[in-house]
Amino acid sequence: MLSLLDYFSSSFGPLRLFGYTSSRAVLAALTAFLLMMVVMPRLIRWLKYKKFGEQGAKGDGAIVVDTMRQAKAGTPTMGGLGLLTCVIITAILWCDPTVGKTWLLISGMVGYGFLGYLDDRTKVFKGAKGMSIRVKLALQIALGLGLGLWFWHLDGGQVVSAVLTRVDEAQRILAQEPVFGSAVGGRVVIPMLPLEYSLPLGLGMVAWAMLMLFACSNAVNFTDGMDGLAAGTMLIAVLAFMVIAYVSSHFIAAHYLKIPYVLGNQEVAVFCAALAGGCLGFLWFNSAPAQVFMGDTGSQGLGAGLALVALSTKQEFLILLVGFVFFAEALSVALQVASYRLRGGKRIFLCAPIHHHFQYLGWSESKIVMRFWLIAALAALIALSTLKLR
Repeated sequence: MLSLLDYFSSSFGPLRLFGYTSSRAVLAALTAFLLMMVVMPRLIRWLKYKKFGEQGAKGDGAIVVDTMRQAKAGTPTMGGLGLLTCVIITAILWCDPTVGKTWLLISGMVGYGFLGYLDDRTKVFKGAKGMSIRVKLALQIALGLGLGLWFWHLDGGQVVSAVLTRVDEAQRILAQEPVFGSAVGGRVVIPMLPLEYSLPLGLGMVAWAMLMLFACSNAVNFTDGMDGLAAGTMLIAVLAFMVIAYVSSHFIAAHYLKIPYVLGNQEVAVFCAALAGGCLGFLWFNSAPAQVFMGDTGSQGLGAGLALVALSTKQEFLILLVGFVFFAEALSVALQVASYRLRGGKRIFLCAPIHHHFQYLGWSESKIVMRFWLIAALAALIALSTLKLR
């Protein structure tokens, strides 16, 4: 919203600051972090007062994990309420409200965060397992369908309009390489391949977006099992996507890298900065020993935000690298369940998600978290390095 002050810069020069994406991104990160410093201590006290805490051991046979859970029993959960609130307020302040993607990103986080909140409340008041899988799946699919339709509407329109708002030099480049601009709307770009090999999905983008939202929200949820693990990994992922969104919002940079140029992606970069500041602030309270957990409220909302950011940048497949830890966690769960059912009760890992496997091997929680952060950072750097490979 404050970006609109740039329109008055002719009367007061310093207001030009609000028109620069880089300035707004830095200010968004700082705003989100400072808001977290103000909001979280009060939220933690309120959660303790309401007794919204971890339930402790689940008694599901995972002895080592149950020991850890029992040690953290009573620690406030649903800290994602504060995290998402601070990020959303920051996004409203620093993103351009006239750009449709601003509201798509905010709505996605609010919607999936609310689903996570319902699950958290069920766990607190009705038992450790939360909502039934069928109900949760149905709600995720319904919300993903709505957001997918919204994204499909924005995807083609904003890419095409980007072609129509550039100067003669841009028109000349587009004439030579038409797939660079309008043709990537409604398509999925394959990393390291020329844009003409992007996959045309058309209305199938709705299903693709729904799948992305489902996968990312649950992958982040699986990762949220140790102090600082999900928040730190998310911080790394959104910083990487902030760079990707920024370069894809600049025509010359996007053309140089041969990546899609998409109108409005500068707001995606600012949104990523807000997410980064929020995650950094959350780590202040979530680093070991954690004072609060984000719960499904935070993990579902953050996962949905990450999915929509990846979709907006037209770099969906890069999320497998940028969010490598998230998807390794989700894959470990899928493989464990499949092995148990298809191989007569035999397991691949000592425990899943995979961070618990290393816990069974005797690794300390802090060592697992730190090494997973390092892996996430290396994977994100590899993802960024692939942008030039076409």
